[in-house]
Amino acid sequence: MSAAKSIESCAQFEYALSAYVDGELDPDHAVDLESHLVQCPPCFEQVKLLRSLRASLRRSKPPECPNALRARIAAAIAHEHAREAAQSFEARPRLMHKGYAAALAVAAGVVFMVGVTRQRAAAPDASKETAKVELDAARAESVEILLDDLVTQHAQPLPPETTNPEDLPRFDPFVGVPVRRPEFQSMPVNFMGARVHTMRDRRAALLQYIVRGNHRVTVYLFNSRAVPVQKAQPILQPRVVRERPVYVGMINGYSVVAAERSGVGYALASDLGDDLSTQLVLAAMQ
Repeated sequence: MSAAKSIESCAQFEYALSAYVDGELDPDHAVDLESHLVQCPPCFEQVKLLRSLRASLRRSKPPECPNALRARIAAAIAHEHAREAAQSFEARPRLMHKGYAAALAVAAGVVFMVGVTRQRAAAPDASKETAKVELDAARAESVEILLDDLVTQHAQPLPPETTNPEDLPRFDPFVGVPVRRPEFQSMPVNFMGARVHTMRDRRAALLQYIVRGNHRVTVYLFNSRAVPVQKAQPILQPRVVRERPVYVGMINGYSVVAAERSGVGYALASDLGDDLSTQLVLAAMQ
């Protein structure tokens, strides 16, 4: 693609980037934009920046004024009121409102400086603890959504977007991690296809396999930094297999196993037993 044509194409999609990040872009235009993002690193980086900015704004909280400072400001204002009342009988006019205004200006300046230079220090420890609890709860909910969605997609699979494993690297920008075809080594596994699947504000690469002739296996590859695998407890139970932590359990009658390696999460659903499903996940991470 020539530079002129690239600039022209980017200009066509620039207006839609914010709507896309906010989830307000209609599906037809979203598909066109995503096709452009695969081929345009600058636009893809712009989308990442917009998402990061929105996440930062959601996490930020306005600075809080300490109660002691509030009390001093109130006392200063009350003192100026008292002085003004005490001297109101004098014949010569007094511009006491200047002192009142000065006190307000000083107080406002102090509040501003506290907000700018001590925003984090002013926030109570309880607020920080609450934010941490809320973040942990959100991550746990993300894992729960992913596992439930995995089982649903396994039970009622959609047609794949591609059956060519060479196409999988094209999924990287949408999933946020390298998407490569797992090698199951000596196991008799047939690759049936793959697609990018969306779960609320997250995406995973969905890979479909046939194992041992007639057993379907569905594998999710996802960003484990955004959806931490260890939050799968208590839905899945932790194990250590070949010195690797894995999480194993049954959901709606299907064997489900999850694990993580180098920021890439792996979640697998099948009608096979827990032991064989665990072997498949460990083989996929090699």
